[in-house]
Amino acid sequence: METKPENDPESASSQEDGARRLFRSILGGVPKPRWRGPRVSGGFAVLVAVVLLLGYLGYLLLHGSFRAVSPGSAGVSVNRFTGSLESLQPGTHFRPRSIYELHEVRISDQLLSGPDATFSISSKEGVIAQVSIQARWAIDRNRLLAVWAGLPADPQRELVAPLLAAAFRSVAPGYEIARLASDGREELSDVSAQRARTRLAESGIVLKEVLVANIVLPPEYERGRIALVDEAQSTERMAVTLRLKEKEVEKTKLEAEAHKALVEKQAEAAASQRLIAARAEADAMKFILALKEKEIRQKKLEAEAERQTRVQRAKAEAEVSRIQADAEVERRKLIADAEAYSIRSTSLAQFEGLKREAELVTANPLLVPKTFADRLSDKVQVILTPTIGGETFTGEVFKRVAGGEPAVETTAANQGTVKAKSKK
Repeated sequence: METKPENDPESASSQEDGARRLFRSILGGVPKPRWRGPRVSGGFAVLVAVVLLLGYLGYLLLHGSFRAVSPGSAGVSVNRFTGSLESLQPGTHFRPRSIYELHEVRISDQLLSGPDATFSISSKEGVIAQVSIQARWAIDRNRLLAVWAGLPADPQRELVAPLLAAAFRSVAPGYEIARLASDGREELSDVSAQRARTRLAESGIVLKEVLVANIVLPPEYERGRIALVDEAQSTERMAVTLRLKEKEVEKTKLEAEAHKALVEKQAEAAASQRLIAARAEADAMKFILALKEKEIRQKKLEAEAERQTRVQRAKAEAEVSRIQADAEVERRKLIADAEAYSIRSTSLAQFEGLKREAELVTANPLLVPKTFADRLSDKVQVILTPTIGGETFTGEVFKRVAGGEPAVETTAANQGTVKAKSKK
């Protein structure tokens, strides 16, 4: 099954017919109004028709009147009635189509290359070579209106390329093919460009730069040139080999002379070195003797200094010992005085205490058994009865304790009872 492209005229017309039928069916379904509009006079209808006609003519006049000129191009506006020309800058301009024709001309730089820039030339020897060039050119904006009528539809193909090919063909016979293949390309392009530039300027075209991209030589000449180059290279290699051999011989001679000079210099240097070593040794011995004398004097001074140091150290130690002995004597004296003062103070305090105790005992006889009981309280518990006098009880207790007997003997006959219990 074949499919038609989207832009096929038959499919487009069928789609338009379908749309019209659909529109008619929609309009047919709309009910027609039953009322009649107001009657219009013939003059008013003519006026309306004139207005519509003028509107349509204005639309046709203004439709497409704003014309755009692309950047890098210039517009040539031609009046259809007067034939006058006008140059337009890039941008949008009001030029009605019914009055003006607008032609856009590229004025930016263009590059000529490829098949249009490839042609054959003949050298001085009659050798045909194929040349490929690259040329940068542009239309002169200042002379655009003057030369626009004479410019072809494709200036690059119909004007620039033929003139450049003719210029190269007229200049190439003055050069040998070997020079063209080596270092004559730039000169050939400069001379040919100068000739073509003059002729293209007459047509309002500015030729800015021409370069030779490639030169293809005939196969026979290429083979002969390669053989000639090989032979020349062989000759050059032989000459280079001979020059290398000569340089090697000269190098060997120079190396021998250099070795001889080196040996002589080394012998002179060795003799000078021995002489310098002997002088240095003699100077060193003088210096060493002086150093030995200085060393002896230094040792004597060091021994004297050591002796003085030891004497001073002994004196200092003796002085330190004496000071320590005096300090020890003084310390012991102070300790003895302190002990004596402590003993005196303790004795005086004890005496004062005994005196106060005697006064208390004298004033209160019962304090003696109480004190005794307090001191024995960690061993026994003592209960005192008032039946026995204080002094009698105390004396009896002392006697029992001194004889190793119990301090109190418990009997039923005693009027007072003394109970002693040992602590656990």
